Formats: sequence, structure tokens, C-alpha cells
Amino acid sequence: MKLKDLDNKKIGFSHGALHKLIDIYSKAAIDIYKSYSKDALELSLVRREGIDKVRNIIPHAKDIVYKSIHLPSDVVYKNDADTIKILDEVAIYYKELEADLVLLHPDVVEDWKVFDAYPFNWAIENMDSNHSVYTTVDQLEVFFKERPNWKFVLDLNHCYSNDRTMKLAKDFIARLGNRLAEVHLSGYEVYHEPLFRNDQDIIIEQCKDLAVPIIIESTFDNLDDIGKEFDYISKYLMSSR
Repeated sequence: MKLKDLDNKKIGFSHGALHKLIDIYSKAAIDIYKSYSKDALELSLVRREGIDKVRNIIPHAKDIVYKSIHLPSDVVYKNDADTIKILDEVAIYYKELEADLVLLHPDVVEDWKVFDAYPFNWAIENMDSNHSVYTTVDQLEVFFKERPNWKFVLDLNHCYSNDRTMKLAKDFIARLGNRLAEVHLSGYEVYHEPLFRNDQDIIIEQCKDLAVPIIIESTFDNLDDIGKEFDYISKYLMSSR
């Protein structure tokens, strides 16, 4: 399936999708993602150790059209030297990569003011059922009243974990669609399983009318599955038009 068949909809991968199979901070990993799509990639610094490792792959990701950076989720962000050190490093990568977005999980933030010194395109994502905050539209609306310049990433896996009918996703789109910068897409049983295995087309359905980049966050147990997932999602979105 060629992306041009989807009216140039940008679809790509979280670069952590192959973490079970390959060093994701290697050129080889980036080459695998680029063999399916050069339209979108999210550099996933899910753990703090990724901050230093990601410098190895930035030169190989520059030719991708849309790039986002996911900050580590094992850090508590506050206005201190440790947080500033992390953000200073990310600022270097943001510039070198010519990234379009920096996003983070909002539940790990203690002091939002620390981000004000960094003129990135910032976004938060909605959280899954393991969290009690940042899971509803009302909660995100309160956040955006305080931080009106921020965007949001709609994580459809997280929506499904909270509401199997996906009405929650529809409400996010209806009420916060003007702030939508990116979509995270994967199946959901326990974690981020591939959609081609799960028969969860109700999750993909929420993407069909969205004009923002789609980042596939499914994780894979073998290299063949990455192609199966990309083709499954692409074909579904094409058939939905």
C-alpha cells in the first residue's frame, strides 16, 4: 500500500516498536522503519537512558518528513537542575532533527513552568486506565486553560483501555480537535499489541478522517509483523474512505 493512495496521510512508527528485536538506537532500526515509510517517525525516549543513545540515530532520521520526540516517562519533571539538563539535551536534538513536536506523559510533571524556557511545539497525551488523571476530555480542557499554547496527542490505545466503545476518542476529537497534533495507534489487550492480530478495527476507525500524522505504537515479536501491521492499517484506512 502506497501512502499516496491515502491522500498523503502521514503514517509512521514509534522507533521503540522493535525494542524486543533490535537495538532501537541503531541505524539498522531506523532503516527498517524507513523501508515502510519516510513520512513520519517518533523518537521514543521512553526511559532516561534513551537521552544519550538517541544522538546515534538523529543523522539517519533527518530525511523523514514528520518527526516527533517523546520525552522519558521515568523522570519527574520539575524546576530543578536535573530536569533542565534533560531539556537542554532535548533542545539540541530538536534543532538538529528539525523536529515538529515534543510530547510527554503529563502525569510525571510536578512543575509545568520549567517547560516555558523551551520554545518547542509542546504536547501532552491522554492517559490510559492505569491513571486517574489526564484520562478525560474535561481534565485536558482544564489543562489547556492553564497552558493554551500546548497541543495534544490522541492515544487511541489509551482511549480503548478506558472505554471499549471508543466514544471517549470521539469526544476528544469533537471537543479538542483544534489542538490535535498527532495520533498514537496500536491494539490493546495488555499493552500495545499489533492491530492485525486483535480484530480491533474500532480503534483504527477513529483515524479515518484525521489529517494529523499517525504514529504506530504496536510492538512486535518478529520482523515480519512490522510489515503486516503497516499494510493492515494502511488498507483499512484506504477502505474506510
